[in-house]
Amino acid sequence: MNFRQLVQDYFTFSRNERKGITIVLVIVFILAVGNKIIFYFETPAKIETQLLDFQKKDGTLLAGDSITATKKEKKLFSFNPNTIEAEALDSLLLPEGIKKNMLKYRDKGGRYYNGNDFRKMYGVTDSIYGQVASLLVFESKTARPVQEKKQSELFAFDPNTSTDSDFLRLGLSEKQIQGIRNYQAKGGSFRKGEDFMKIYSLSAAQKNALAPFIEIKEKERGGAEKEKVAVDLHIDINVADSLELMKLPGIGTKLSKRIVKYRDLLGGFYSMDQLNEVYGLSEQTIDQIKGMLLVDSSKIRKMDVNFADWNELSRHPYIQKTLAREIVKFRTKYGSINETSVLKDSMILNPEQYLRLRPYL
Repeated sequence: MNFRQLVQDYFTFSRNERKGITIVLVIVFILAVGNKIIFYFETPAKIETQLLDFQKKDGTLLAGDSITATKKEKKLFSFNPNTIEAEALDSLLLPEGIKKNMLKYRDKGGRYYNGNDFRKMYGVTDSIYGQVASLLVFESKTARPVQEKKQSELFAFDPNTSTDSDFLRLGLSEKQIQGIRNYQAKGGSFRKGEDFMKIYSLSAAQKNALAPFIEIKEKERGGAEKEKVAVDLHIDINVADSLELMKLPGIGTKLSKRIVKYRDLLGGFYSMDQLNEVYGLSEQTIDQIKGMLLVDSSKIRKMDVNFADWNELSRHPYIQKTLAREIVKFRTKYGSINETSVLKDSMILNPEQYLRLRPYL
Protein backbone atom coordinates (compact mmCIF):
# COMPACT_ATOMS: atom_id res chain seq x y z
CA MET A 1 0.00 0.00 0.00
CA ASN A 2 1.46 3.34 -1.09
CA PHE A 3 1.07 6.70 0.66
CA ARG A 4 -1.54 8.02 -1.79
CA GLN A 5 -3.76 5.04 -1.21
CA LEU A 6 -3.40 5.50 2.57
CA VAL A 7 -4.53 9.17 2.38
CA GLN A 8 -7.54 8.26 0.22
CA ASP A 9 -8.64 5.54 2.64
CA TYR A 10 -8.60 7.83 5.72
CA PHE A 11 -9.63 11.24 4.28
CA THR A 12 -12.23 10.33 1.61
CA PHE A 13 -15.86 10.56 2.77
CA SER A 14 -18.88 8.86 1.32
CA ARG A 15 -21.98 10.77 0.17
CA ASN A 16 -23.91 10.11 3.40
CA GLU A 17 -20.94 11.17 5.53
CA ARG A 18 -20.70 14.47 3.68
CA LYS A 19 -24.42 15.12 4.28
CA GLY A 20 -24.00 14.46 8.01
CA ILE A 21 -21.05 16.87 8.29
CA THR A 22 -23.03 19.57 6.48
CA ILE A 23 -26.01 19.20 8.83
CA VAL A 24 -23.77 19.44 11.94
CA LEU A 25 -22.13 22.66 10.69
CA VAL A 26 -25.56 24.23 9.97
CA ILE A 27 -26.78 23.39 13.49
CA VAL A 28 -23.63 24.91 15.10
CA PHE A 29 -24.07 28.09 13.04
CA ILE A 30 -27.73 28.45 14.04
CA LEU A 31 -26.94 28.02 17.73
CA ALA A 32 -24.12 30.60 17.61
CA VAL A 33 -26.31 33.18 15.88
CA GLY A 34 -29.26 32.46 18.17
CA ASN A 35 -27.10 32.99 21.26
CA LYS A 36 -26.28 36.50 20.08
CA ILE A 37 -29.77 37.69 19.09
CA ILE A 38 -31.79 36.11 21.91
CA PHE A 39 -30.98 39.07 24.25
CA TYR A 40 -32.76 41.45 21.86
CA PHE A 41 -36.04 39.63 22.46
CA GLU A 42 -35.65 39.18 26.29
CA THR A 43 -37.80 41.48 28.47
CA PRO A 44 -36.31 42.72 31.80
CA ALA A 45 -37.78 41.38 35.03
CA LYS A 46 -40.09 43.69 36.93
CA ILE A 47 -38.43 45.25 40.01
CA GLU A 48 -40.55 45.43 43.15
CA THR A 49 -39.69 49.01 44.18
CA GLN A 50 -41.99 48.86 47.20
CA LEU A 51 -40.13 45.84 48.56
CA LEU A 52 -36.75 47.55 48.11
CA ASP A 53 -37.98 50.70 49.85
CA PHE A 54 -39.17 48.59 52.76
CA GLN A 55 -35.75 46.86 52.99
CA LYS A 56 -33.98 50.21 53.10
CA LYS A 57 -36.21 51.44 55.92
CA ASP A 58 -35.91 48.13 57.77
CA GLY A 59 -32.10 48.13 57.47
CA THR A 60 -31.96 44.72 55.76
CA LEU A 61 -30.53 46.03 52.52
CA LEU A 62 -26.84 45.23 52.30
CA ALA A 63 -24.32 48.06 52.03
CA GLY A 64 -22.78 46.42 48.98
CA ASP A 65 -26.10 46.23 47.08
CA SER A 66 -25.30 48.36 44.04
CA ILE A 67 -28.92 48.67 42.96
CA THR A 68 -30.13 50.87 45.78
CA ALA A 69 -26.93 51.83 47.67
CA THR A 70 -26.90 55.59 48.11
CA LYS A 71 -23.93 57.77 48.89
CA LYS A 72 -23.74 58.75 52.56
CA GLU A 73 -24.72 62.33 53.00
CA LYS A 74 -22.04 64.58 54.51
CA LYS A 75 -22.61 67.95 56.11
CA LEU A 76 -21.01 70.53 58.39
CA PHE A 77 -21.85 70.60 62.10
CA SER A 78 -20.28 71.74 65.36
CA PHE A 79 -17.45 69.46 66.52
CA ASN A 80 -14.55 69.27 68.94
CA PRO A 81 -11.40 68.30 66.99
CA ASN A 82 -9.94 66.76 70.18
CA THR A 83 -12.83 64.37 70.92
CA ILE A 84 -14.82 63.76 67.74
CA GLU A 85 -14.97 60.04 66.97
CA ALA A 86 -13.98 58.51 63.64
CA GLU A 87 -17.59 57.62 62.70
CA ALA A 88 -18.82 61.14 63.30
CA LEU A 89 -15.79 62.56 61.54
CA ASP A 90 -16.59 60.43 58.49
CA SER A 91 -19.91 62.24 58.03
CA LEU A 92 -18.29 65.67 58.38
CA LEU A 93 -18.04 67.64 55.14
CA LEU A 94 -14.25 68.02 55.07
CA PRO A 95 -11.56 66.71 52.68
CA GLU A 96 -10.43 63.17 53.57
CA GLY A 97 -6.79 64.28 53.85
CA ILE A 98 -7.63 66.79 56.61
CA LYS A 99 -9.57 64.15 58.53
CA LYS A 100 -6.66 61.72 58.38
CA ASN A 101 -4.19 64.41 59.47
CA MET A 102 -6.44 65.27 62.41
CA LEU A 103 -6.56 61.66 63.62
CA LYS A 104 -2.81 61.17 63.16
CA TYR A 105 -2.09 64.34 65.13
CA ARG A 106 -4.31 63.16 67.98
CA ASP A 107 -2.79 59.64 67.96
CA LYS A 108 0.65 61.20 68.53
CA GLY A 109 -0.64 63.05 71.62
CA GLY A 110 -1.35 66.38 69.95
CA ARG A 111 -4.22 68.62 71.07
CA TYR A 112 -6.02 71.61 69.63
CA TYR A 113 -6.49 74.44 72.13
CA ASN A 114 -7.93 77.07 69.80
CA GLY A 115 -8.89 77.71 66.20
CA ASN A 116 -5.40 78.87 65.34
CA ASP A 117 -4.05 75.40 66.23
CA PHE A 118 -6.59 73.85 63.83
CA ARG A 119 -5.71 76.41 61.15
CA LYS A 120 -2.03 75.35 61.24
CA MET A 121 -2.88 71.76 60.32
CA TYR A 122 -1.60 70.66 56.92
CA GLY A 123 -4.29 70.87 54.23
CA VAL A 124 -6.49 73.48 55.93
CA THR A 125 -6.81 76.41 53.54
CA ASP A 126 -8.26 79.84 54.29
CA SER A 127 -11.53 78.95 52.59
CA ILE A 128 -11.91 75.66 54.50
CA TYR A 129 -11.08 77.31 57.81
CA GLY A 130 -13.59 80.07 57.08
CA GLN A 131 -16.33 77.45 56.74
CA VAL A 132 -15.58 75.59 59.98
CA ALA A 133 -14.16 78.34 62.24
CA SER A 134 -17.53 79.08 63.83
CA LEU A 135 -18.24 75.35 64.32
CA LEU A 136 -15.07 74.49 66.27
CA VAL A 137 -15.54 73.70 69.97
CA PHE A 138 -12.62 73.58 72.45
CA GLU A 139 -12.23 72.85 76.16
CA SER A 140 -11.21 75.59 78.50
CA LYS A 141 -7.44 75.85 79.05
CA THR A 142 -8.04 75.31 82.74
CA ALA A 143 -9.20 71.81 81.87
CA ARG A 144 -5.69 70.74 80.92
CA PRO A 145 -4.34 68.01 83.22
CA VAL A 146 -1.77 69.42 85.62
CA GLN A 147 0.75 67.09 87.19
CA GLU A 148 0.57 67.41 90.92
CA LYS A 149 3.88 68.34 92.45
CA LYS A 150 4.98 66.21 95.36
CA GLN A 151 4.41 68.02 98.64
CA SER A 152 7.57 68.64 100.65
CA GLU A 153 7.72 67.69 104.32
CA LEU A 154 9.22 70.16 106.79
CA PHE A 155 10.92 68.93 109.95
CA ALA A 156 13.92 69.83 112.13
CA PHE A 157 17.22 68.80 110.50
CA ASP A 158 20.97 69.24 110.81
CA PRO A 159 22.46 69.77 107.31
CA ASN A 160 25.76 68.33 108.53
CA THR A 161 24.26 64.91 109.33
CA SER A 162 21.13 64.75 107.16
CA THR A 163 21.01 61.97 104.59
CA ASP A 164 19.98 62.31 100.94
CA SER A 165 16.57 60.88 101.84
CA ASP A 166 16.11 63.61 104.45
CA PHE A 167 16.89 66.32 101.91
CA LEU A 168 14.49 64.77 99.39
CA ARG A 169 11.70 64.81 102.00
CA LEU A 170 12.48 68.49 102.60
CA GLY A 171 11.81 69.20 98.93
CA LEU A 172 15.38 69.50 97.60
CA SER A 173 16.19 68.21 94.14
CA GLU A 174 18.95 65.68 93.42
CA LYS A 175 21.02 68.46 91.81
CA GLN A 176 20.74 70.60 94.97
CA ILE A 177 21.68 67.62 97.15
CA GLN A 178 24.72 66.92 94.99
CA GLY A 179 25.79 70.56 95.44
CA ILE A 180 25.68 70.10 99.22
CA ARG A 181 27.67 66.85 98.98
CA ASN A 182 30.29 68.52 96.79
CA TYR A 183 30.65 71.28 99.39
CA GLN A 184 31.06 68.72 102.17
CA ALA A 185 33.49 66.65 100.10
CA LYS A 186 35.79 69.65 99.96
CA GLY A 187 35.86 69.79 103.76
CA GLY A 188 33.01 72.27 104.17
CA SER A 189 30.60 72.15 107.08
CA PHE A 190 27.69 74.21 108.38
CA ARG A 191 28.45 75.89 111.72
CA LYS A 192 25.24 77.90 111.78
CA GLY A 193 22.00 78.22 109.86
CA GLU A 194 23.28 81.16 107.82
CA ASP A 195 25.96 78.91 106.33
CA PHE A 196 23.33 76.60 104.89
CA MET A 197 21.48 79.59 103.43
CA LYS A 198 24.57 80.36 101.34
CA ILE A 199 24.02 77.27 99.16
CA TYR A 200 23.52 79.03 95.82
CA SER A 201 21.27 76.35 94.30
CA LEU A 202 18.55 76.89 96.92
CA SER A 203 15.73 79.19 95.84
CA ALA A 204 14.58 82.10 97.98
CA ALA A 205 11.32 80.29 98.74
CA GLN A 206 13.20 77.19 99.92
CA LYS A 207 15.49 79.25 102.15
CA ASN A 208 12.54 80.99 103.78
CA ALA A 209 10.74 77.69 104.34
CA LEU A 210 13.74 75.75 105.68
CA ALA A 211 15.38 78.45 107.86
CA PRO A 212 13.16 77.87 110.98
CA PHE A 213 13.85 74.11 110.91
CA ILE A 214 17.67 74.16 110.82
CA GLU A 215 19.14 72.81 114.06
CA ILE A 216 22.95 72.64 114.05
CA LYS A 217 24.62 71.17 117.13
CA GLU A 218 27.21 73.25 118.92
CA LYS A 219 30.81 72.85 117.82
CA GLU A 220 31.95 71.17 121.04
CA ARG A 221 29.12 68.70 121.02
CA GLY A 222 29.45 68.28 117.30
CA GLY A 223 33.15 67.40 117.66
CA ALA A 224 32.40 64.84 120.34
CA GLU A 225 29.61 63.30 118.31
CA LYS A 226 31.80 63.16 115.20
CA GLU A 227 34.44 61.32 117.19
CA LYS A 228 31.78 58.95 118.49
CA VAL A 229 30.57 58.22 114.96
CA ALA A 230 34.16 57.60 113.82
CA VAL A 231 34.58 55.08 116.63
CA ASP A 232 31.26 53.35 116.00
CA LEU A 233 31.65 53.01 112.22
CA HIS A 234 33.78 50.08 111.05
CA ILE A 235 32.81 49.41 107.44
CA ASP A 236 34.55 46.75 105.38
CA ILE A 237 35.00 48.50 102.07
CA ASN A 238 35.25 45.20 100.18
CA VAL A 239 31.75 44.02 101.16
CA ALA A 240 29.79 47.22 101.89
CA ASP A 241 27.08 48.29 99.46
CA SER A 242 26.41 51.87 98.32
CA LEU A 243 23.78 52.48 101.03
CA GLU A 244 26.19 51.50 103.79
CA LEU A 245 28.95 53.68 102.33
CA MET A 246 26.57 56.67 102.36
CA LYS A 247 26.80 56.61 106.16
CA LEU A 248 30.32 57.99 105.82
CA PRO A 249 30.69 61.78 106.03
CA GLY A 250 31.08 63.43 102.64
CA ILE A 251 29.92 60.34 100.73
CA GLY A 252 26.69 60.84 98.81
CA THR A 253 24.76 58.79 96.28
CA LYS A 254 27.12 59.26 93.34
CA LEU A 255 30.38 58.80 95.24
CA SER A 256 29.15 55.65 96.97
CA LYS A 257 28.13 54.14 93.62
CA ARG A 258 31.50 55.07 92.08
CA ILE A 259 33.38 53.40 94.94
CA VAL A 260 31.36 50.18 94.56
CA LYS A 261 31.72 50.19 90.76
CA TYR A 262 35.50 50.70 90.89
CA ARG A 263 35.84 48.05 93.60
CA ASP A 264 33.95 45.53 91.43
CA LEU A 265 36.17 46.31 88.43
CA LEU A 266 39.31 45.78 90.51
CA GLY A 267 38.06 42.70 92.30
CA GLY A 268 38.39 44.44 95.68
CA PHE A 269 40.70 46.89 97.49
CA TYR A 270 43.93 45.80 99.15
CA SER A 271 44.99 49.29 100.27
CA MET A 272 43.32 52.53 101.36
CA ASP A 273 45.55 54.36 98.88
CA GLN A 274 43.47 52.88 96.06
CA LEU A 275 40.62 55.19 97.07
CA ASN A 276 42.61 58.00 95.43
CA GLU A 277 41.88 56.28 92.10
CA VAL A 278 38.10 56.74 92.51
CA TYR A 279 36.95 59.62 90.33
CA GLY A 280 35.62 62.60 92.32
CA LEU A 281 36.82 61.38 95.72
CA SER A 282 38.94 64.16 97.21
CA GLU A 283 41.93 63.69 99.52
CA GLN A 284 40.14 65.59 102.31
CA THR A 285 37.23 63.15 102.22
CA ILE A 286 39.56 60.14 102.12
CA ASP A 287 41.46 61.42 105.17
CA GLN A 288 38.13 61.95 106.91
CA ILE A 289 36.79 58.42 106.33
CA LYS A 290 39.97 56.32 106.54
CA GLY A 291 39.51 55.68 110.25
CA MET A 292 36.00 54.34 109.64
CA LEU A 293 36.97 51.79 106.97
CA LEU A 294 38.43 48.31 107.07
CA VAL A 295 40.21 46.57 104.17
CA ASP A 296 39.94 42.78 104.27
CA SER A 297 42.26 41.63 101.46
CA SER A 298 40.96 38.06 101.80
CA LYS A 299 37.77 39.26 100.08
CA ILE A 300 39.68 40.14 96.88
CA ARG A 301 38.44 38.29 93.78
CA LYS A 302 41.43 36.90 91.86
CA MET A 303 41.67 36.34 88.11
CA ASP A 304 42.78 33.05 86.56
CA VAL A 305 45.40 34.39 84.18
CA ASN A 306 45.49 31.05 82.30
CA PHE A 307 41.79 30.93 81.45
CA ALA A 308 40.57 34.55 81.48
CA ASP A 309 39.88 35.70 77.91
CA TRP A 310 40.91 39.02 76.42
CA ASN A 311 37.63 40.74 77.32
CA GLU A 312 37.87 39.78 81.00
CA LEU A 313 41.50 40.83 81.25
CA SER A 314 41.02 44.15 79.45
CA ARG A 315 38.19 45.19 81.83
CA HIS A 316 40.58 45.29 84.78
CA PRO A 317 41.71 48.91 85.44
CA TYR A 318 45.34 47.82 85.92
CA ILE A 319 45.54 45.74 82.72
CA GLN A 320 43.27 47.22 80.03
CA LYS A 321 43.56 46.40 76.33
CA THR A 322 47.28 46.58 75.56
CA LEU A 323 48.49 44.44 78.47
CA ALA A 324 45.60 42.01 77.98
CA ARG A 325 46.71 41.45 74.39
CA GLU A 326 50.33 40.84 75.45
CA ILE A 327 49.32 38.38 78.18
CA VAL A 328 47.14 36.39 75.77
CA LYS A 329 49.96 36.27 73.19
CA PHE A 330 52.47 35.08 75.80
CA ARG A 331 50.06 32.43 77.07
CA THR A 332 49.32 31.21 73.55
CA LYS A 333 53.02 30.95 72.66
CA TYR A 334 54.47 29.49 75.87
CA GLY A 335 51.52 27.71 77.48
CA SER A 336 50.24 27.93 81.07
CA ILE A 337 51.62 30.58 83.43
CA ASN A 338 52.51 28.74 86.64
CA GLU A 339 54.18 31.72 88.33
CA THR A 340 52.86 35.23 87.74
CA SER A 341 56.39 36.57 88.23
CA VAL A 342 57.20 35.22 84.76
CA LEU A 343 55.17 38.13 83.36
CA LYS A 344 57.61 40.49 85.05
CA ASP A 345 60.66 38.50 84.01
CA SER A 346 59.50 38.45 80.39
CA MET A 347 59.13 42.26 80.43
CA ILE A 348 55.38 42.13 79.81
CA LEU A 349 54.82 43.83 83.18
CA ASN A 350 57.18 46.41 84.58
CA PRO A 351 57.94 46.18 88.33
CA GLU A 352 55.35 48.83 89.24
CA GLN A 353 52.59 47.10 87.22
CA TYR A 354 53.52 43.75 88.72
CA LEU A 355 53.26 45.04 92.30
CA ARG A 356 49.84 46.60 91.59
CA LEU A 357 48.50 43.45 89.93
CA ARG A 358 50.04 40.78 92.19
CA PRO A 359 47.09 40.71 94.68
CA TYR A 360 44.70 39.96 91.78
CA LEU A 361 46.71 37.24 89.96
